[in-house]
Order: sequence, then C-alpha cells, then structure tokens
Amino acid sequence: MENIEKYQKQLLEQTQSLYRDTPISEATEEAYLATPRHRFVGRYREWGTKEWNVVEPDSLAEHIATLYADRPLILFGDDDQNIPSTVSQPSLVLRMLDLLQLKAGHRVFELGAGSGWNAALMRRLVGPEGQVVSLEIIPELARSAQQNILSLGITNVHIVAGDGAEGYEDSAPYDRAIFTAGSFDLPHYFYEQLREEGLLLVVFKTGGGGDNLFLLRKMGEHFESLWSGPCGFVQLRGVYQFKDLEPNTLEEAIPGWSELQNKEIDKRHFWWGSKGTEGLLWNTLGIRSFLGITEPAFRAFKTAKLNDDSSEDRYFGLWDAANGSLVVAKEDWLFTYGNTKAQERLLQRLHHWIEVGMPTAACFNLKVFPIAAQVRAGDNQWLVKRRDSQFLWSLPP
Repeated sequence: MENIEKYQKQLLEQTQSLYRDTPISEATEEAYLATPRHRFVGRYREWGTKEWNVVEPDSLAEHIATLYADRPLILFGDDDQNIPSTVSQPSLVLRMLDLLQLKAGHRVFELGAGSGWNAALMRRLVGPEGQVVSLEIIPELARSAQQNILSLGITNVHIVAGDGAEGYEDSAPYDRAIFTAGSFDLPHYFYEQLREEGLLLVVFKTGGGGDNLFLLRKMGEHFESLWSGPCGFVQLRGVYQFKDLEPNTLEEAIPGWSELQNKEIDKRHFWWGSKGTEGLLWNTLGIRSFLGITEPAFRAFKTAKLNDDSSEDRYFGLWDAANGSLVVAKEDWLFTYGNTKAQERLLQRLHHWIEVGMPTAACFNLKVFPIAAQVRAGDNQWLVKRRDSQFLWSLPP
C-alpha cells in the first residue's frame, strides 16, 4: 500500500529532525523500515477516548495515519489513569534502540513485550545469530505479540507470558536488557543475568513524579549510568509494582488529616512559573524529582474524583510525621498545617536545589548496588534504599 510507505518515511523524517544532534543510526532506520508498526497493532485506543479501534485488512487505510503518528497508543486498559500497556512513541523507540548499541549475535532480554514490535525491531539488529527474549505479564498481550511475531516468520524472538521483573534465567546471561515499563526498584535478578559490561536500559520512577530513562553498564557487582533523559512510561506490574508510588488524596496519605486540616497555620502565595493548576506538574518537575531523591518527607497528592468523568488535580508537599507538620504546594499557594517544621524543610530544600543548578532526576549520575552492599553517600550524594537495590544519586560539585 503506497500510503504505508509514505507515512513510514514521514515518521522517520520527523524522528531524525527530533534527534538532529544524535541522528538515528542507519542500522536502526533499516530495522524500522523492514518492520512495519501497523503489523503489530490489531486493536488500540487513544488517550481521552473510550472507543477501541480494531484494525482489519479492509479497514487498514482508515488507521494508517494514526498508527504512524509519533505518539503512543493504548493496547490494554480502559482507564486513562491506570494504563497497563501501550505501544510506545515511535521516535523514542528508535532512540532507545540506538542507546542499547545492539550488535549481531547479541542476546537481549526485554521486560514488557506489549505488541511485540520492539522485540521484532531488536531482532533485526542482532541478526539471525542473535536472540531476543521478551516477557509480557498480561497473558492476552503475550499471545497477541507471539502471533504477530509468528505471522512475520520471525524465529529468534521468544515471547514468554510472565513477570519480566524476575528476568528469564533459562536464556541468561544477556548482553543487553531493556525495560519498557517504569520501575521503582532494580530487581536483584539483573545483577545475576547480565554479562559483565552488559548494558541495561531502564526506566526509573521517582516518588517526585516524572520518569527517567537510564542507560546503565554493569561494572562488577553494580551498575553505573552512562546516559539519562526524561521520559514517560507505564509502571510495571507484578511483584515489583510499587503501590505507594502513585499520588494519594490527603485523607489517604496523612494519618489524622480530619483533625490536621483544622490546624492551618499559614497560607501564602507561591508561584511555580504559571498560575493555577494547568502548568503545575510541568513547571515543578525539577523540584519534585529532586525532592523525591533527597527528601524522605516528600509526598505526591491528588484531589478526589467527584465522578467517572471528573479529573484528578495533582500537587505535592512534605509530611513531617514526627513533628505532625504538613506543607502543601497546591495551585498558587503554600498551605501549612500543624507547625512550620515541614514548611522550613521545603524552603531549605528549594534553596539547595537552586544552589546545585535546579536539576531534574535525569541530571544526576547514578550507581545502583545490591541491597546488601556497603555503600556510603558523600558530598552532593544521596543514598536511597529500596527493596532489592540501593540508588546512589550524585551531582558534580
């Protein structure tokens, strides 16, 4: 179909324009042109709509423009606030493939098969002598991805229904690994299943909101970051899903809120570069991700939904439980409850953030260690311990 080739090339041109400073490699371009995205999306939904679109051979022409637009599409899930799986934004997919530095003969692990498109692209880059193992936790998607792979006669991609956060020991060790869903922790399996100096491309979520893509290299018993950048991915599911990562209402997050809300002691105007709620999340991404790394008292909040069609406004603050103090940054205000301890901590952290250059989480260098390793934080370093791993976040002096 002539239109398919036109839209394919148009999307490739947009991608190259977007990454002008780091052009998509010729090998990745060839893999993309040889692996049409529309062959992997039989059913999709767009954000903000409830209607599912089914792509049949006789209706393909109606969907081509959408399938080759540079945006993600929902593969599974009816609630826009809780989406289990998407087929990712194509330009980012191609950039991620280049970051992985895939070579002929590489053995690759993928967490989150989704439609199978990314696995098929990687298969092109590792060649017939390479292997791609992709785990998908949603059984329906695993079956669909496997059908997509088989329909193209691909033999060196293995789609497995299972929890990818546990890796896949049967085909380890791997030269490369990639997460296509965001994680709050690095499961211990990846210290064991990646080769020395192997590369891991992983999306880390922070309590401050916003996701960050990190390219890590395995160095002995730990990983060190080589590159990082902001992104947005669904959270992984299964045993490593972190249920407290999403914002909660004040009633859910703050013990005794029913009493504390009557102890407001300060209310002051406080702007973050715009008025109202519309730009709050974007304008506060830097400080929120900084607080998520450096401040244990940080909390992300949301308003309660009044009905199924209403939206949830997001905001944030610090909850100093030991002193019974809460400060909330909402719209154009700082609200302080109980006493001023939390407010003082927030303002101190804000000044520190400005002093070190107003970084987002993607500006940090990162080392990730097993939870049992002996690690100490130095100047401009913050050690964050999670279940399986310790994250040593660093800023240059």
